[in-house]
Amino acid sequence: MKERITIKDIAVALNIHHSTVSRALRNDSRVREKTKKRILDYANKNGYQINMSALHLRGSLRNVIAIIVPNINHNFFSNIISLVTNMAESQGYIVSIFQSNESSDQERQIIDTIIQHDIAGVIASVAMETDTSEHYQKLGKYHIPLVLFDRIREDIEACKVTVNNAEIVSSAVELLVKRGCTKIAHIGGPQQINVFKERHNGYLNGLATYHLSYRESILLNKKFVQEDGQHAVEQLFFDKTISPDALICDSNILLVGVLTELKKRKKDLRTAIQIAAFSDSPFIKAFAPDIICIEQPEELVAQNSFNQLMKRIKNDATVANNKITISAKIILNQ
Repeated sequence: MKERITIKDIAVALNIHHSTVSRALRNDSRVREKTKKRILDYANKNGYQINMSALHLRGSLRNVIAIIVPNINHNFFSNIISLVTNMAESQGYIVSIFQSNESSDQERQIIDTIIQHDIAGVIASVAMETDTSEHYQKLGKYHIPLVLFDRIREDIEACKVTVNNAEIVSSAVELLVKRGCTKIAHIGGPQQINVFKERHNGYLNGLATYHLSYRESILLNKKFVQEDGQHAVEQLFFDKTISPDALICDSNILLVGVLTELKKRKKDLRTAIQIAAFSDSPFIKAFAPDIICIEQPEELVAQNSFNQLMKRIKNDATVANNKITISAKIILNQ
């Protein structure tokens, strides 16, 4: 059985000091790119594997980046994780994945863990419960670069990658109006989260543009579950004298609840309602092809988030507080 090669083995083979080899394997910016490439090429060719136990004992994971997401089960976040992981591996980084479960307390614990292990950088999307930036601000004190994506907070000094939420929802309203809808409802999330506030503003702006008097918004203030979509249908269609002829839904999870309840209540009700939703689920496209899908540009969000973090790790001062907004698109499946 071939023995695991060590940092000292690489140092001897290349006649380079072991501390330089160690820094190169941790992607330390203090090592010249030419030297780093020589070390990494040799390590890859000879099957070098990072000894994570040793890194933990030294209390530093400078070749590890962290991704914090509210919910791994959400297609958007799981796809971002997959995309960033592939990019990170190509640059010699390992990705450590954390899930906040929409909890600010859990988010704080995650940040403390990241600081304790001196991780190289963080890409994060904030939890629904997050109403303060204090724990994220701690990363700056320990010189750990941060990039926020999708759900951001303006009071956090960090690079930010967002989507044109307000604009795309206004475009969805426009499309529904062109299809003859005049009573458009909106199901969204907590307004302290930028994503949901922007989408709600886009909904209101769209109604104002077309002088529509009907407006009904159900704005949830907790973690989304399928039943929330079902309850929203009950409130909009069965507790009101006037029912909507169209819905805009902020979440794939809520959408599943909406479709389930509409189908259960009346067979003809589902086909009578126009629905636009933030969804990239292949199952929705397959089983509800008439849905107007608002697709977030996952690849561009992931690429820009990773690129911004790499620049921050390399101390590129020009990206200190960059904010990049990427355009979503409307997909008509029919």
